[in-house]
Amino acid sequence: MTEFIARITDQAWRSAMGRRFEAFTEEAFHVIRWSLMVGLARYLSLHASGWQFTLIHWTLSALLFGYIASRLLLRPEIAIFKNTDTRWRKLLQSAFNFIVCVGAFLVLMWGINALAHGVAQYRFGAMGQ
Repeated sequence: MTEFIARITDQAWRSAMGRRFEAFTEEAFHVIRWSLMVGLARYLSLHASGWQFTLIHWTLSALLFGYIASRLLLRPEIAIFKNTDTRWRKLLQSAFNFIVCVGAFLVLMWGINALAHGVAQYRFGAMGQ
């Protein structure tokens, strides 16, 4: 406990933790902002006439995937091997990170679709029943 108190009172440690927390919240905010835009486009594609809204939805979805991919694939990857000295380890690690990226995107798109569908039901459904 005294070690924790010493760390929390150390200005350098607090600054480093603050920078890490700020970077995390900034990334989370960007994903939430992108998700809201994709959700709005999904909502419009469900209940507005015209193929343009569907095109906008898929274009924004592709951009969201690109954003997630840039965060999960182009930065240091999630390590599954201690060292990637052989080609097959590098390929396997990159494939694993790609699967994680696609999985995160699918979960996010599922949530966006469920939210847009719920808003559409609330908006266009019979209220008070």
